[in-house]
This record gives sequence, structure tokens and C-alpha cells, in this order.
Amino acid sequence: MFHRKMPEHSPLAHTLRSVNVTQPYLRTGGEPTVPGIDECLLEAMQLPGARGAAVVDWTSGLALGTVGDSPGGDHETTAAEAAELARLAAEHRAFAPEEDTGWFDGMCPVEDLIIANRDSYHLLRFVPTTFDSSVFLHLWLARSEGNLALARIRLGEMAGRLVLG
Repeated sequence: MFHRKMPEHSPLAHTLRSVNVTQPYLRTGGEPTVPGIDECLLEAMQLPGARGAAVVDWTSGLALGTVGDSPGGDHETTAAEAAELARLAAEHRAFAPEEDTGWFDGMCPVEDLIIANRDSYHLLRFVPTTFDSSVFLHLWLARSEGNLALARIRLGEMAGRLVLG
């Protein structure tokens, strides 16, 4: 059973206490399923050193889902601040690939952002969607316990499987 300290009023508090997460998600017949926001956040929290995670809409700055702890203790403030970084990276050509011709197939020109400080990493992974692609996964990772390379790979996999709607 996976447990994580979080406020009792959190919408995922009950889910975290009652769900045993396995990877990959399989239906009864062994077919893979496509995870939604809750499953994606639970999977992110299984990464070594994970402190907290969120799915955020960077156009509005709103958290669509959160789990675990948040820097400063406020998930909504963290989501809004992370959205500012995501918006800067996604909208400015300075961060686009050299042969960038703009957005294509709903894909943001930036895959992810990594912010490192003295004790942690913040990994923001843009999620390709069928609509305006304004969603990203935010993982807060303890520097001493986490594996940034593994987290980046796993977040990329999660972003590719995430179903929003």
C-alpha cells in the first residue's frame, strides 16, 4: 500500500490511502489501460525521492490534480508559479528547437524544464493533448534521494499515456 503525508481535505487523500498502485496499469484481461490524472499522480509519487506532484494547466495556472507535499505548503500557489515558468518556455522562441516552425500536432516545442536548487529538483513535463496542449506534469523531487534521469524518463512515459477529459 502506498502512503504519503497530505492534508485530509485533499481530493486524493482517500485515493492514496485505499489504492494499491501497480505499473503498468492492466485490465483484467491483461490489456494495458490509459491512466487519468489520479493514476498518473500516484505513479509519479512512486518515483524515488518524490515529494509532490501536480498536473497543471499553464494557461490558467490552475492545478488539475495534486498529491504529496508542495513547496511552501500551498499547491495552488506552486501551480501558479510553475505555470509562469512553463508559459515562458513554451511561448518564447529562445527555448524552441533550431529548426522550429512553431507548434505542430498539438505538441509544445519544449519537452520539459528542469529547475535545480540546493535540496531538490523540479521537473515540468509538457503533456501532448488533442486540444491546446496547455498541460504539464510537475514533479518535486528530493535531490538526495531522487534520480533525475529516471524521473525524466518516467514522466515522459506518463505524459504520453495520460488521458485528460
